[in-house]
Amino acid sequence: MFQLNKLLSAAVALAFVAQLAGALPQSSQRSALPELAKRASVCNGDASLCSRLYSNVTYIGAHNSYAVGTLAGATVGKNQEQSVSQQLNDGIRLLQVQAHKSSNSTSGSGIDLCHSSCSLENGGTLEAYLTKVKTWVDSNPNDVVTLLIVNSDDQAASSFATAFQSTGLASKAYAPSSAALARDAWPSLGSLIDAGKTVVVFMDNSADTSSVPYILPHFQNTWENAYDQTATPFNCTVDRINSGSSPSNLMYLVNHYLDSSFSLFGTTVLVPNTAQITTTNSYSSIMSDANNCAAMHGQGYPTFVLTDFYDQGDGSVFQAAAAMNGVSYVAKPIGNATKSGSGSSSQSTSAAPRALSPASSVGLALTFIALATSWL
Repeated sequence: MFQLNKLLSAAVALAFVAQLAGALPQSSQRSALPELAKRASVCNGDASLCSRLYSNVTYIGAHNSYAVGTLAGATVGKNQEQSVSQQLNDGIRLLQVQAHKSSNSTSGSGIDLCHSSCSLENGGTLEAYLTKVKTWVDSNPNDVVTLLIVNSDDQAASSFATAFQSTGLASKAYAPSSAALARDAWPSLGSLIDAGKTVVVFMDNSADTSSVPYILPHFQNTWENAYDQTATPFNCTVDRINSGSSPSNLMYLVNHYLDSSFSLFGTTVLVPNTAQITTTNSYSSIMSDANNCAAMHGQGYPTFVLTDFYDQGDGSVFQAAAAMNGVSYVAKPIGNATKSGSGSSSQSTSAAPRALSPASSVGLALTFIALATSWL
């Protein structure tokens, strides 16, 4: 009987506790339990990419991503029509920049983003650029973005670190245990996203991972074909790679942008071939280039495909990336209705060659003068 009374008392007590717990607000009940870490379910736009190694995904890149203007501005150092934020919104996942030491920058790093010469095309401070990237990355935690820095003046990695730290982007940057990783040693997209390390940074020279572990030596991890090609089909021969590295063990970047070559005052000047831009950026052109590279080197598709004016082609560059990644492509509007730096809607560009307009000739002359000044 005594045992029965004890059991009845315990049952009444449990019922009372259960009733009390049920009366509590749901938020109060949940707050007592630690939240479990969530694993990324969608990575760079598709669930199937979460388990894929970072190195085994193809990313479309924006060549000189800071050099934003109109298509006609290609003769004076422009390579893109859309702002950096719009590039990322559209699907660009490799942002390439060219960094120069600034003589008048008020930024902490003293680095400006310029095209060949800061008197030709000055895209502003590195800090201003990275702030835009940081804002986008914070709003899109399930996307991994790569930055490729061309360190034109061989500045110390610590100077770049100043900008990454002041903008907060350093906290998002992936720092592997080794400066160079084999192609099959990279983490998966899902693991990068789960760790909150959604920015991968490469620099073509003067990287020093002993002092700045998240700025990685580009050519120890990636090889490239030739850039500034002026004829198609594109040549996919290995052109730049770290001495002693084997291309078969690295990721690779395809420079898929076509230039035009002109002689100006006895000097050869290269500018984006805008007359052929929609053909260059077409699905068939990119896939032909990628298939040629894959067959030539037996490495599969490129990790990076670098483009000029990626928005010309209405998404064809992203359709090609989807095909290489084996995921479905969903067409969407690309870019703004009004292109950056212009006051009217963008017009489609004819694929037929055209003569230089007077304005283009003036632009080329200014380009030559700016370059000549930088060489003095």
